[in-house]
Amino acid sequence: MDLIASLNSTTQQVTQSFSSLSNEQLNWKPDLSKWSIAQCLDHLIVSNTSYFPTFEKLISKTYQLPLAQKLNPFNKMFGPIMVKYLGPQSKQKLKNPKIFTPSTSSLSNSIIEDFSKHQEILINYFRQLNLLNKDKLVITSPASSFVSYSLHHAMQIITVHEQRHINQAMNVLNHPNYPK
Repeated sequence: MDLIASLNSTTQQVTQSFSSLSNEQLNWKPDLSKWSIAQCLDHLIVSNTSYFPTFEKLISKTYQLPLAQKLNPFNKMFGPIMVKYLGPQSKQKLKNPKIFTPSTSSLSNSIIEDFSKHQEILINYFRQLNLLNKDKLVITSPASSFVSYSLHHAMQIITVHEQRHINQAMNVLNHPNYPK
């Protein structure tokens, strides 16, 4: 899978599907326990951005994997599991880590532009990270210091996680009670 092409496709889908929506439509939720389209996009910005400090250190070659993670026998195991469970085909409901929680208030319709700008930054990081040995470098998850995986898996996780939440946003858009 070409991860950069996937990120570009996601950006295009968001722009085509959501840019003409009103603020009310972007913030509409099927019920209080569900996220709005705007919250899905905000969640992706928040969760992806949490990787940026690690990406900066990897690019500048200053990243140091914590000793506990260097000795972690599960380093090779978590990546494929996370890709599978965070991907768009997974039907399993997952609890959102608190650090990735989107805003609970009404978000501005600038969220579409914010997401597009965010994607440009993310794609730029991916281009630089592609020059590194992605399979050999291991990073710690921003959500849990116990979880680590290869940089390659981290990049896959980000990409499939985006697809999962864009599908979620499309389900909101296609909900029978969605305001037209």
